[in-house]
Amino acid sequence: MQLNKILISLAWLAFAGNAAALSCDEQLGKAKAAELVKQCKNVSPATRPPCNAANSCEMITDEIKRGCKILGDDAPAYCPPVPTELVKGKLVGGGGLDNYSLKIRTENGKEIQAYCTTHCGDWFTEPDKDDVVSLKPSLRGKPVSARIATERNNGRIAGPDDADRLVFIKSAAIGGN
Repeated sequence: MQLNKILISLAWLAFAGNAAALSCDEQLGKAKAAELVKQCKNVSPATRPPCNAANSCEMITDEIKRGCKILGDDAPAYCPPVPTELVKGKLVGGGGLDNYSLKIRTENGKEIQAYCTTHCGDWFTEPDKDDVVSLKPSLRGKPVSARIATERNNGRIAGPDDADRLVFIKSAAIGGN
């Protein structure tokens, strides 16, 4: 019985190793592999990119992911979405004049400031005589959970250039859920 398990395991390893050695052409067929190679060449910054159908599909897709990450907001539509980071902590400040932001102190003491464009709810005071708003005092110190992403400004925030990369709140909830 034990010998059978060992033989099955060895057979599986041999099969898996053989599958990894297959070219992308062999794995997906020429047409699908060619489309993957085209996408790879479109985003890869490498001088000798692994964008070749003779390589494994895994190698090609890893290079696509790498290139997409480098391109950021300028990446083509077939790239995965910009990754977000979950931040949990306490609200310690926020507000602004034309653009509102939140300041969150994480559980490890790091302070993160991120711009709110539409995802912060009714968390700010009415504008004062200088049109400045602040975080409502009742929210200061409250636990918060926010998803943030670093993205190009693209005209969202007054002042920084459109190409500047800023931290934006993608979603936020009081209570740290």
